[in-house]
Amino acid sequence: MNTEEIFKRLRIGLSLVVGFFTGKFLATTMQHHASEFFIGGFGVGFVLTQLVYWSIESLSGSKRSE
Repeated sequence: MNTEEIFKRLRIGLSLVVGFFTGKFLATTMQHHASEFFIGGFGVGFVLTQLVYWSIESLSGSKRSE
């Protein structure tokens, strides 16, 4: 396992954690249909974290081979 693979795994792990806490926050604040808000918040948090990583990589100009 090289450093690029480690960073990919950390990126996915952080996205899952952010998604979980976003979903949990929305589920507790919007108590009506809490499970739907958790699922939606989880997805939004995950996707937004991935977009932040993608924008940082594109702005820095690093072209990694996948």
